[in-house]
Amino acid sequence: MNKFIKLPVILSTITFLTSGLLMLSESATHEKIAEQKKLLLLTSLEQLIPPHLHDNDLTVNTREINEENLLGHRQVQTVYVGTLNDIITVVAIPVTARNGYSGDIDIMVGIKSDGEITSVKILEQHETPGLGDLIVAHKSDWIKQFPEQSFNTVQQKDWKVKRDGGQFDQITGATISPRAVTMAVKKALLYHQHHFTANHNKEKIETKKEKKP
Repeated sequence: MNKFIKLPVILSTITFLTSGLLMLSESATHEKIAEQKKLLLLTSLEQLIPPHLHDNDLTVNTREINEENLLGHRQVQTVYVGTLNDIITVVAIPVTARNGYSGDIDIMVGIKSDGEITSVKILEQHETPGLGDLIVAHKSDWIKQFPEQSFNTVQQKDWKVKRDGGQFDQITGATISPRAVTMAVKKALLYHQHHFTANHNKEKIETKKEKKP
């Protein structure tokens, strides 16, 4: 075979074999990667929706919402729903505080069917290091004042930081960030009150995969 023909054929063969190997490799690892992502998601939800409060797959029981006015969403967000025997027991509601000192603060709030908070998790923030970022759990204990609170323990009008006449501590030298988070948590409770009240214990949860034509 002419060397000018042989070289392109060899290169084409190598390219074809390499592409085939890459496709096989991707196919073989796709399920493993998906499973790892699922495990990471479940780990992050564990505090918001404790294992003893649900017996369902949290990655399946979800609702897509986009509440720009009430919850500050800038795009479609996912609510994770925990159920026991197909009855709603706890949900994790995403809320965005748009009034942070350095921009949006993305938050997830876990709320039981009776309106009591299980946990509050800061998903993303850009607050001032050493001050505003003390709202994050691994930076300080500030955010730990929300679990076990509800509208039954703190009246709606008092869901503010103490500087504004409310019941919740602020952070010395950084009132804006705590104020934004406290207001956002209140908004999540209000959303829960209107969409996931204890009355839902009489209803079966509907999910994307459970819906049938």
